Amino acid sequence: MSNDDCEFTIAETFVGCGGSHFGFKKSGFKTIFINDIWDDAIKSLVQNDNLDENKVICDDIKNLNESYFHNKNINIGNVDVFIGGVVCKGFSLAGIRNPYDPRNYLYLEQLRLVGILKPKISIIENVPGMLNMKILEKSNDITMINLCSDLTEICEKHKKVRGKLIAENKKLSNISDEKEKEILIHTIENTKKEMALLTQQRNELEKTLENKKYSVVEHIEKLYDELGYDIYKKILACNNYNCFTSRHRLFIVAVRRDLNIKWEYPTPITNDNPPTVKEAFDLIDYNGINHPDIDIDNKPMKHKTCTIEKFKKIKAGIKSEDEYFSRGTSSRLDLNKSAPTLVPGHSSFQIHPTEHRSITVREGATITGFSTNYKFYGSHSSRCMQIGNAIPVNMAYALAEQCKKILNEANKS
Repeated sequence: MSNDDCEFTIAETFVGCGGSHFGFKKSGFKTIFINDIWDDAIKSLVQNDNLDENKVICDDIKNLNESYFHNKNINIGNVDVFIGGVVCKGFSLAGIRNPYDPRNYLYLEQLRLVGILKPKISIIENVPGMLNMKILEKSNDITMINLCSDLTEICEKHKKVRGKLIAENKKLSNISDEKEKEILIHTIENTKKEMALLTQQRNELEKTLENKKYSVVEHIEKLYDELGYDIYKKILACNNYNCFTSRHRLFIVAVRRDLNIKWEYPTPITNDNPPTVKEAFDLIDYNGINHPDIDIDNKPMKHKTCTIEKFKKIKAGIKSEDEYFSRGTSSRLDLNKSAPTLVPGHSSFQIHPTEHRSITVREGATITGFSTNYKFYGSHSSRCMQIGNAIPVNMAYALAEQCKKILNEANKS
């Protein structure tokens, strides 16, 4: 067997429903283990792949250690690639960036496992916002703990009040009775005052704790360096790598220093002609295996009449004087462009390019790169979240191919 024919191994944490998993599998990588605490996502992945049950770990990453792997009959002696898309909720620009969210520190567990597994290549994937995110130093000081607790509570309250305000404004647009409208306007003003107060309280507490914060990425680089790795970080646009979504992701790649090789990110292959939503939808067999009566993942949501009327006003593209435009999950996809990041909101994705409905789970999954016969597990909301959290399959495949190239170079040296 030549070096180029080597079968390389991969271990995965925060695997979700398997965007990275199926990308690396497509490249020929052999799975050592997969891990996630999310039961629905693990069940989705497992029912679409024939994995040894001992390699499937549905558990908190904090519980994983050498003894755990030994008891699961997992050989961790020679891992080629170890990848994890650590939870990004506190880093994401799509919501309230909470530097006190306990999940922000899960990268420490990822690096702890790097120390155990000592993989040749370690990859951390996250939102671009992680690059400039600062979080609070961990401390046993009771005053600090109480301040953090207060801030976390305020952040959660702010999130709920913001959701309440959005709902009230939506309701206002559908009210015709003037008296009822006047009452709701008064309610909205009170909600705005509540938000302003929470914002002020948060700002004051954050100012108090500012000098106790540190850069997450800088700390990751420090820990990798101490473990004997060279670090390379870059934000990649997925539609440059044959993906139907333009989603941008931060990749931090660490290569074990004793290998004496340098990492190079994969060269963009479709940047001049990025794949489109139309090309993704053309893969779906709407009259065959993906017919809504056969494929539960391709059943459209049943929207209220008022929602459909709102959808009719929304055009794909930028707001103009005579067109209504909405951002986020209420925006309309453009058939002739790559899809933006698919972030589920209220259990649904963005609006279909030509129909007045949200795109289906199947359509979202196909945009993300999953096969049209991939079966998801869980509620509609859970299925949307699984897709929204997944690394696009072809983005993972491009990284996998680059890992093989680097690993083959190491074998030859």
